[in-house]
Formats: sequence, C-alpha cells, structure tokens
Amino acid sequence: MTKLLTKTDFILYRDCAKNVWIKWHRPEEYRKFEISAFEKALGVMGNEVEELARNLFPCGYLIQKRSAGARELTKKLVSEHHPIIYQAVFSTDEYLAACDVLKWNTEANAYDIYEIKMSSTDDEDEEEDEDGKPKKVDKKKELQYEYDLAFQTNVAKLCGVIFNKRYLVRLNRGYVRMGKLDLEKLFEITDKTETINDTFQSITMTEMIGAYSYLSETKEPVGNCTCYYTRGRSAHCTSFSISNPNVPGYSVHDLYKIGLSKKYLGELLAEGVLDISDVPEDDRLKPKKPAKGKEPSKPRKLNQVRVHKSKQPIINIDAIKKELGSLRFPLYFLDYETYPTAIPPFDGYHPYQHIVFQYSLHILTNKNSKPEHVECIILEGDPAQKIVESLRKNIGNTGTVISWYKKFENSRNRELVNLMPRQEDKDFLNNLIARTYDLMDIVDGQYYVHPGFKGSSSIKKVQPVIAPDFSYKNLGVQNGTDAIEAYRQISAGELIGKDAEKKKEEMLEYCKYDTEIMYIIWKFFTDLIEKDGTR
Repeated sequence: MTKLLTKTDFILYRDCAKNVWIKWHRPEEYRKFEISAFEKALGVMGNEVEELARNLFPCGYLIQKRSAGARELTKKLVSEHHPIIYQAVFSTDEYLAACDVLKWNTEANAYDIYEIKMSSTDDEDEEEDEDGKPKKVDKKKELQYEYDLAFQTNVAKLCGVIFNKRYLVRLNRGYVRMGKLDLEKLFEITDKTETINDTFQSITMTEMIGAYSYLSETKEPVGNCTCYYTRGRSAHCTSFSISNPNVPGYSVHDLYKIGLSKKYLGELLAEGVLDISDVPEDDRLKPKKPAKGKEPSKPRKLNQVRVHKSKQPIINIDAIKKELGSLRFPLYFLDYETYPTAIPPFDGYHPYQHIVFQYSLHILTNKNSKPEHVECIILEGDPAQKIVESLRKNIGNTGTVISWYKKFENSRNRELVNLMPRQEDKDFLNNLIARTYDLMDIVDGQYYVHPGFKGSSSIKKVQPVIAPDFSYKNLGVQNGTDAIEAYRQISAGELIGKDAEKKKEEMLEYCKYDTEIMYIIWKFFTDLIEKDGTR
C-alpha cells in the first residue's frame, strides 16, 4: 500500500524534510525516540479541546477517521449536504486529510471548514521547556496553521469539494471562567479565508507535490537535515542523530542560544567547526554592543567556550558575595509544581493558567542551622486557597524567599493574588513576590561558569556538577513534566487507590528534591566565599 502524505507529516516536512523521510522509511529507528509523558498529555489535552469545541457546532456526524470506510462515508455525507460533519476524510492516491469540522453554508451552497487548535489567540502563549517552565511559542505557528488549513483545502479540492470559508478555532486566553463554561467566549473563531486565498493555496499545492516526491524516494537523501544548519540542540528534529551522525555530543549546536545566531552557526559549519573545542575565540563570540540605555549582554558564548577548553570554572567571588549578601535570614527555598490546563476547570482561571497544586519549602533559620522541610500537595478541587493558607502558615513576614528562575514562581504568585478573595492573602503574596530572590542569577549572571553546565543555567545542568551524588534518576517522578502528567492522571481518575497514593508520594519526593538542591547550591556558593576569605 502506498503511503499517503498527511497534513501532520506535511507540516513536519516544512519544518525538516529529512526528519519525515526517516519517519517514513526507517520507522523502527524513528520510534526509538519516544515522546515524553508530557507530550502524550498534550495529545490528550488536544483531544479534549477538540471535543469541547465541537459543541459550538452541535448535532454533527462524527466520522471515525481511521476506519476503512471513512472516505466513502465522507463522500456520502457531503453529497447529502449534511449540516455538520466532524473529522471528514478526504484522500487521493498521494494525500490524506481529516477536517475537524465542516459546516454547510446554505447561502454559499458549499461547506465552511473549521480547524480547531489547542493553542490560544494570545501571542504570549506558552509551552513547557525541559524543566517544565514556560517558554514563548514561535510566532511561526500562525503560518503553520495557515498551511495546515491550505493543505486540507487542497486535498478536498482534489476530491471535488470546494470550501467556502476557512476558519481557525482557538482558545481565548482573555476568557476567565465564572460558573459554567461559556463556549462562545472560551473559543475565538478567526476567518482565514482572505489569507488562504488562491495564491496561497497554489503555493501550498506546489510544496505538497514537492513533499510527496521527496518522501517517496526510496534512497535516503544525501547530506545533513535542515536543523543542522539553522538550529540549536533544543530545537532539533526527532531524528537529528540519525540524519547527522557526524555531529559530536557537545557541538557548536550547544552554544548558548545559537539558534538565534543562524549566520554565526552557518559560518562555523562552513569553516568545518563542529566540536565546541574547535570554536575560535574571536569577535563573533563576544556579545554585540548594546543599544543606548540598554545593559551590556553577558559574554555567555565566549565563557562557555573558554571554560570547556580550560576545564576550569570562571569564578567571580566578589559578585557572588554581593548576591548572597543581599539575602536575609530566615531563608525559604521554595518551588511550585503546576498544571497548565488548556480548559479552565475552576472559577477565576483562564485557558492555560497554571494550577498551583503543590509546593516544597526548605527553611533555613541561620547560616549554621539545618534546613527544615515542609510541603503541601492538593489533588482535589481548586487548590489555590489551601496552597496559600499553607504558605502563610510556613513562611514568616521577614526573610528571603529563594527560587530558581523566579519569573515562573512570581508569575504564579501574581495569578494567585487574583484568585484570592481576602485582602490579607493578596498582601501576603505581594510581599512574597517582593522578597523573592533568584538563585539562578549567580549562574545566569556568569558569576560562576563551569564547563559541566555546557552554557546552560538550568538547575538540571547545574545540579550534576555541584551535587553529583544527588540524582533525580531513581525517582518515580523525575522532572516537572512528569509531575504535570501525574497530576493529570490523578485528577482525571486514571490513577486511583494505592496507585494514586504511590504517585502522590513520588510527586512529593521530587518536589522536595528541587528545594533541597537549591539549598545545596546556596551552601556550595556560601562555602566558596568562606574558603576565599580564609586564603
């Protein structure tokens, strides 16, 4: 049976063509790169969003898109002008497309197509990075959605069906739930008909033909994949290591934010520089001159290369001393675990607002005391009020609150402020925000640069260097995305009884590790200062 090009593979192809060739022709190797639990959860969340959005178009006929007769059933329903069709399937000898919603437009005597996406309409839409912290979604997603719609429109046209209007259905991040979900306000529908015009569809069709021809070749395309020339390690395609076996484990692709310096990356590759050890220490490694009124950037790439070559860390004792000298006892090492659900389950929440369901806290009374640990986890109902009450019980009115990447914790605190009905709770959270110090600043500020960090300030890269015996590897929950999936499974009733209790204990253990690691890192830098003072 000839393989068909789906809209999913077409979008992947536009991102990195060779990645999809590997997927088509070497599927067993491609499947070795298993998706994370969080990525699986995103798939579940996407299905939930689509099912809910269908209620905007009630009484539709749902076609089982993977069934053998899906195409013929679609053809029948379309010929009968069935008012609403979910998952209509169109296919040719080359292409396959399943359309989320088709709605018959009586006036136009044609179907309008609605593509449902789980993203929001806000440019500040967020995904999770490797530590479960938020990162901005690439604005190219909007174009990706347009190509997605154009692909479906073209396949339908090849099957003799001409769509009238093309719509994109997304969550409205500005919507705040109060009582029963208001679907008309929860979702925003954007008319993309003018954008996806005849010219755009023609361009897309040309790309579709090129994609099918490329992917149908039985001989593997020569050379590296697209990611090799344009992206940093974190943005590489799934099968990067297969397509680019010449790239070492620590390469120029690991240079700090090299994906934003495509010209420099291209120059290094053209010069035959792949290994970090071979990167020349020239002006290209230095940060650009700042704009007027702006702070100069830190020489992160330069420092990253220098410490790797020297095998010695860069240490700015005075700067570390100044940073830690600003802290006031008692110290509260605080970390949240959150769930960024697409559909707001509780009053006061908007789409993708993080539900703070757990925290871990290590409290250090003075420099010579041992840290005391307290924790809280709420897995039923809206946890906000109980979390804040527990925080108020355990965090005093004085002392420094320490986090790693405080932007995340403080963003959650600001959201909690809006959820609290009582002024005293709001005042407490605002005070917490003002007292929070980011321990990551010592690493991110380049005051301590170790070759083992590999240019990163992620706590998952810092921990193995500073506390190598303190590992997450044997934990049942090993990272923030595992914690997110655990919360989803328990709250959805997929884990119950003893299984749920076991997972809860694993969640508590993981979160405790995060704050204990922060204390260990603080202690490491404190001892570093003291050792310097005795020399």
